[in-house]
Amino acid sequence: MRIILICLLYFSISKCVAQIDYNFILHLQSNKLYKEQQYYLESLKKQNSAQDSVNYLFAKLFLQQHNDSLFFMYYKLSEQLFNADSNSLRYANYHFLKHSSSVHQSIWFNKINSDKKDSLNISIINFYTSLKPGHKSDINQFPDYKLKHDLIKYNKLKRKSPAVAACLSAIIPGLGKLYGQRPNSALVTFFSQGISAYQAIESIKMNGIKNGFSIFSVSFFGFFYASNIYGSFHDLISLKKQRQKQLLIDAEKYYYINYPAPLY
Repeated sequence: MRIILICLLYFSISKCVAQIDYNFILHLQSNKLYKEQQYYLESLKKQNSAQDSVNYLFAKLFLQQHNDSLFFMYYKLSEQLFNADSNSLRYANYHFLKHSSSVHQSIWFNKINSDKKDSLNISIINFYTSLKPGHKSDINQFPDYKLKHDLIKYNKLKRKSPAVAACLSAIIPGLGKLYGQRPNSALVTFFSQGISAYQAIESIKMNGIKNGFSIFSVSFFGFFYASNIYGSFHDLISLKKQRQKQLLIDAEKYYYINYPAPLY
């Protein structure tokens, strides 16, 4: 079967030196023959056939395969053509909303101007931009209730300072985690720290400060206390990243389900 397809590929190329056979590309797509599609595009490129269109098709292929480095290379070579295709642009936005690499997200969304005529793409770009520190966004521009609700919570969280969380934990154990929107963890920390402190005080009263168990209890309390301060600082930073990542995933799902944009 594959030999037949390759023969068809050569036949298509020989008959159509300066023209792209889009029906043949759709045939390869429907059969998930991506390697053959890449070979076909490379053959067209060697013949110097419609370079802008070939680069555009390469960009779509590598976007589909989540090969971001090659996608960016071919996107740059066919930027005008790619941006004119609203569906491809939307698909790229969906992909980079949930992408694990924040570097690739930043590269993509910094390349796309928010003055595009496609209102959906503008909405997606604005959603990503609204997650940046210090950015104030109009919540009402996002249609989904859950997205708006989660974004309101995140906006409150991103204004909170890890340094303030650490200082609050130094005053009252667990208060920094309560400040960082983690009430259950705050409660556990407060009671466990209280028990540790009580044990250390009672040991000193009963056995004296120089007693081995007293030294251990005080050392344990001190270590736990310092860890709580550091933990409150680090947890708030980590929670911001987790909430942002989850928001991007939820946004990608919402837009993709409600506004599907096939590449082909």
